[in-house]
Amino acid sequence: MSYNWNVYKLFNNGNRAKAPFVVIEGENCESEGFCAMVKKNLEEKFGEKAALTKYKIMRADLPQEERVDDEEKKNLVLRNRVLALKINAMGLDLQKIKTTGALVMSADTNWKWQWCVLRMASNQFIAALSPEFNSTEGAQEWMSSEVQKIVK
Repeated sequence: MSYNWNVYKLFNNGNRAKAPFVVIEGENCESEGFCAMVKKNLEEKFGEKAALTKYKIMRADLPQEERVDDEEKKNLVLRNRVLALKINAMGLDLQKIKTTGALVMSADTNWKWQWCVLRMASNQFIAALSPEFNSTEGAQEWMSSEVQKIVK
């Protein structure tokens, strides 16, 4: 049985383009012949450079959204929410600075583990957001308890 297959460009950061840049008809996207046909089709339509592009093939009659069920991604979102709440509670004005939150051990944290806000790119210490911990396990447990507080 033949299907239409949407071919999406994959960017270097791993994200997929929102719209397919070509639709190809074929039977099985896992066969070598199909992959060769996709490459040939891309070369014909867009030149040799497009054939070197990374792409993702999805059957056109199936949902095109990728689910964000990944537990790790959910935990990252919750962790970032906790850190943002701590930043707001401290009254830090970080609107003009690109920052990130991280678990850090440095001279700024008295060589203990601590959740901190850092300047992006340089990892310059801006402020501590948690108590000091002797181990990463203790810091992770603290973060888990803080996440539970905002989830409830």
